[in-house]
Amino acid sequence: MNSLWPLKASGDGQADGKQTAPDVPDTGVEDIGPDPGVPPRPLLQRTQIPAPQEPPPAVPSAPPAPNAPGDSSQPQDSLSLAQLRRIVAEFPRSEPIAYDYVYSDMGPIQEEIDEWFMYNFWQWVRLNAANRAFHSAWGRGFGQDLGWDDVDGEPRRNFIRGALGAVQSSDKDTRGEGIGALVYLVLGRWTETVRGATVPSVADGKVKSAATEAQLAAMKAGVQLLSDCGGIPVIWEALRNAFEPFWADEVQQNLQFLAEELIHLMTIMYIALQETLDDPDGMASVRSELLTLNPSLVQFMLHATARLRWDEACVLPQTQVFLLFWKSILLVFGGSKEIAATKTATREQNDIKEKGTITASPLDYHVFRQEITSKYPSYVPPLPAIPLDAEQTSILPQLPNHPIRNTGNGILPGPPGQSGGASILHQPVHIATPAPSPPPSPAAGGKGGKKQNYQTNQNFPFMYPPLDASSNSAGGKGGAGLQDLLVGRKWEGSDVPASILEAGELFSRRVKMTRATRQLWDERERFLKFERGWDGADDDIIDELDLSSLTLEEKEELGLLKSAPEEKAKKADPEIDYGPREVDQRTRERLKAVENFYSEALPHLQSLVIVLLKAIVAIASNLAAPQANGQQQAGAAGQNNGRSNGGPGAQGRAADASNGVNGAAKADVVSPSDNDMDESRSREIAAKAVTGILVLLLKWLKLSHVLKFEYLTQLLLDSNYLPLVLKLFALHDIQQVVESKTDRIEHSFFYFCGSRAGAIPNTGVPNPAATEFEDMSGGDDDDDSVPPPIKRRRSPTGAAGGDQPPSEAAPAAAPPPPAAAAPTRPEVDEMGYPVNPLPSEPITDFSRRNFFSLINYLRIMQKICKHKAHRNLLLVHYKSSNILRKSLKVPQQELRLYTLKLFKNQVPWCGRKWRQSNMRVITAIYLHCRPELRDEWLAGSDVDAEVEEALPLEQALRSITHWFNMRRYPEKMGAEVRVAMREEQDFFVRELDKMDLNWAEVEGDDSSVRLEWGE
Repeated sequence: MNSLWPLKASGDGQADGKQTAPDVPDTGVEDIGPDPGVPPRPLLQRTQIPAPQEPPPAVPSAPPAPNAPGDSSQPQDSLSLAQLRRIVAEFPRSEPIAYDYVYSDMGPIQEEIDEWFMYNFWQWVRLNAANRAFHSAWGRGFGQDLGWDDVDGEPRRNFIRGALGAVQSSDKDTRGEGIGALVYLVLGRWTETVRGATVPSVADGKVKSAATEAQLAAMKAGVQLLSDCGGIPVIWEALRNAFEPFWADEVQQNLQFLAEELIHLMTIMYIALQETLDDPDGMASVRSELLTLNPSLVQFMLHATARLRWDEACVLPQTQVFLLFWKSILLVFGGSKEIAATKTATREQNDIKEKGTITASPLDYHVFRQEITSKYPSYVPPLPAIPLDAEQTSILPQLPNHPIRNTGNGILPGPPGQSGGASILHQPVHIATPAPSPPPSPAAGGKGGKKQNYQTNQNFPFMYPPLDASSNSAGGKGGAGLQDLLVGRKWEGSDVPASILEAGELFSRRVKMTRATRQLWDERERFLKFERGWDGADDDIIDELDLSSLTLEEKEELGLLKSAPEEKAKKADPEIDYGPREVDQRTRERLKAVENFYSEALPHLQSLVIVLLKAIVAIASNLAAPQANGQQQAGAAGQNNGRSNGGPGAQGRAADASNGVNGAAKADVVSPSDNDMDESRSREIAAKAVTGILVLLLKWLKLSHVLKFEYLTQLLLDSNYLPLVLKLFALHDIQQVVESKTDRIEHSFFYFCGSRAGAIPNTGVPNPAATEFEDMSGGDDDDDSVPPPIKRRRSPTGAAGGDQPPSEAAPAAAPPPPAAAAPTRPEVDEMGYPVNPLPSEPITDFSRRNFFSLINYLRIMQKICKHKAHRNLLLVHYKSSNILRKSLKVPQQELRLYTLKLFKNQVPWCGRKWRQSNMRVITAIYLHCRPELRDEWLAGSDVDAEVEEALPLEQALRSITHWFNMRRYPEKMGAEVRVAMREEQDFFVRELDKMDLNWAEVEGDDSSVRLEWGE
């Protein structure tokens, strides 16, 4: 029989026969082993069949050099330390920079102002009317000889005060003129400021806006002057009154005039908000006036946005309402910088850094303690941050058919269930470790049993410490006597290994007690007290008592007098959590503003979510069949090419009929391509505002209280946010969306200002106010409000220059030469390696607006699904991994990061086959996502138990959220809810009802009661 061990292992390259000892943990005992002179046992090569003995090879002439750290002669199924380091060094240290984009709350002020104005002809007509209103009012007060720059500050203030008085007038003509004059003032008086300024070159492709520094400075000065004259509260009151006709049950007659007045007032408030956000220190007085408005900006805009749910006629400008609501949240609450500052001021611990340190949650540490104490019952680890109860009170392992489910006591979501119990010192009975059962006999036929039957059960605790002086009296050493001689000394250390002690200390120091965990634990404790009848509302009981027979002294002695009005008002204030330490005044104001907002918004949050998601639905609906729509439009354009004079057709008659009698008021004065471009741009701006609103609300509500955040995420989940956004990503070509160009500088607001001021010469670029229907001479008409003439011939091919959409190009145009082909898009693989050569310089010509929206879509989805097994299972059910994979191809750091986080949430619920085919995604998660100290997302132990517990945990979270809202905001939850809560509050009444006790029989038998009490 051949030997199973070859004379020399293939991986042994050392001539002297010495091998490096394996790296083993230090146990505190001296390493005593066999004589070094004894030849070592050769390695068993597992990858090859044992070969027969061969004669020893010839002695080499010179001994080979020792194995280098990176020598490839190692076995193929292992990696040396140097090889592992080299592999890690080859990973990309940072994401490749392909796009010049940095995620921020807002863009430059000129781009934000440009996004407020739509590419609509009547928009420019209203601005021209505001220009005439300003000059008309100025001419009556100061004459035509003096201009705005020719007078000092006091005449300017008098003029603004007169315009503010006109805004408060009941006459619509006077009110319209005053509002128009203020609109022209806060928009920078473009005919005066732009005329002599240097306008950026429109031909330069890198120029994003035609704004001038002089006009931007005039806009800031106009807002400051309006605030100094006390105009902010006046405009705010006029804006609130302008919304009322649109909310009335009866339709108003002059709705068109009211809509123009509303959009002008919203423009004034938007410019004031934008200028304050751009320079909060320089506009401190304006900021203080905006924050002291009554009602608050965010509260009123919440109502205005929520009421869009019933605006079926779409009369109100929804995009402008979204933008104004978004900027109000940024001003009143704050953006990312203020969120980070508030989070730092209110965090629970200061000794753990927010980033750069791997931490663990208290629930993770709780599971770790149970595992350690089940294995080493005599070990008492450090106490946890929250007093969680042990799920198992026995040191024995749980039965296989009765797994322990670590559900976090039904409220807090916990990690996968593990075996464990409390320390042996806390157990009522100490029992010894039972002996393992012997393996079963081999089956008939010579076939052995399963492999695991012959292995040691690792679930049994390690009860016996190492050898010490009392080992003989504990039952004898037996075969351990030889070990005692080899060791040469008695054990004098602890009966718990040093590695276990070190692990416990390390884990306990790295536990991060977050604000959300502490708030959720406190609400759980209050909920349990409420269920047991320990916590009640004393004021309600006092109100129900009949105290008319008691005197004032008796009431005061019994403590039944209500508190003073000021004390009761103070007691009625909402419970605002400012954290464990004192915070500055500005942080307190922000948290109080968030609390007041949630208290006011609680009945309207459902409507708000529906309105915001409607905007996303509109985007997804327009992307459902883009190619089919494009083919239909192309076919219609081809059929109309033969009509030189625009002959009548079915499409034209339908358009004329839809305009009604006064067709000039609703005439489609732009070409179909311009109309499509304006609609696409409006949807992009609405998506930017909607996602910005949701991200800010989720962040601030979580900072205020975690259950407010959970309530909003539940509303988003119930409103089908997940399938809606997944559908949007499935229909989108992400890279095409990023590179889309719906902005046209020649149609922008600042280009309109330069054109009207004469600062932008007519160099073949169409006049934005005239579009392609009016004369292209660029001259001012006598009456700018007159509708443009009907177009009698098609525009010449290429009149719009390089910015013309493809649909307007001549059908017979020659294809571009191969040299002029568009460059390839920058693309990376799952690991972040470039697939195509990246540009030498970061790309600047892309849609920053769409980048912002796409990242926010993923951030909202991550906030909804993080640490929620039920919601992550929904993502797996929707097959979101196939849809989200497209986002990993775009070389943008934030977009890839939140995509990988969503992948990480789903990995525990995906099968082995999916993991094998997506190992590059899993590696990218390890490289880019911040880990936790106990991160078992890839090797979950009990997935079936987690799937079974997912829905009960979701229901428990919804239950405590609903109870939280009823307890803190009963007046917002409805009268019937308050009555039901009061009936369920009395624990003893419920228990007596369960006993079916008849009080009439008890009260009727008075004699038995007297006898029992000795009466």
